[in-house]
Amino acid sequence: MTQEEWETINADVKNQMAKHAAQFCTPISMSEEPDSGVAWGSGGYVKISGETYLVTASHVFTDLSESGVLGHLPTSGGEYIAVTEPPELERWPVDAATVRVPPIPEDSDMTALPIKRVADRYAAVESELLFWIGSPGYRLERHDPISANKRRHTLFGELNTLSFPFLVQALQGEQPNHECFDPVRHVAIHYPSYAKREPGGCPIALPNAKGMSGSLLWNTRFLELYEKGIEWSPEEAVVCGVIWAALDDPEVLIATKIEFVRESLKKSFA
Repeated sequence: MTQEEWETINADVKNQMAKHAAQFCTPISMSEEPDSGVAWGSGGYVKISGETYLVTASHVFTDLSESGVLGHLPTSGGEYIAVTEPPELERWPVDAATVRVPPIPEDSDMTALPIKRVADRYAAVESELLFWIGSPGYRLERHDPISANKRRHTLFGELNTLSFPFLVQALQGEQPNHECFDPVRHVAIHYPSYAKREPGGCPIALPNAKGMSGSLLWNTRFLELYEKGIEWSPEEAVVCGVIWAALDDPEVLIATKIEFVRESLKKSFA
């Protein structure tokens, strides 16, 4: 397979996954005053035992001020809905959270992912294509220092938060030597400064990852099925982790493997 053919496959998988997974993903806003807020995190909706849950990173909740209120967006382009129920939290090294939210309106373009689409464990084959959608909290590039005047603001009455799809692979070989990374519980995924948007295109700057904590990580299962001679579709993909941190050296994001999310939040995932 040539590099051009591989890039074309990557673009096709990314585009199909973006269209499919967007219906399950939401930006998370934080407000300290009525009707306005700031981009705060990312998350996904999962249907468990007939109830709808918002799944994200635990520090999306624990970093809140006393007056801070979180909002999620169950209808794209609609209104943010305040989170009112107490979350189930598991701090580092899992850093994941679930909270029950009202059912998504039937006329919405969004929906909750059936629990059967959440894997029992992280089982991506070597070099598998992984996917996620995140909502950057700042108008900054990958390594720009955080600046308050670059923060993305949201209105609880309308969406003003951009979401971006990413197709990546897990880091192979030597793993990050960092105090926050546990090779048993975590997986490191590539997140460089620049990447191509389209085959043969020029690399473009990737956004700073701040604000994308809580994004669901998907195992597309493309290579797994390709090697078995099975035709792939995005419906074959499963959630395999929750993203919660970024490292600069190496340039990776850290996600908690789904089995540890399930174990720590077993009350919700029961």
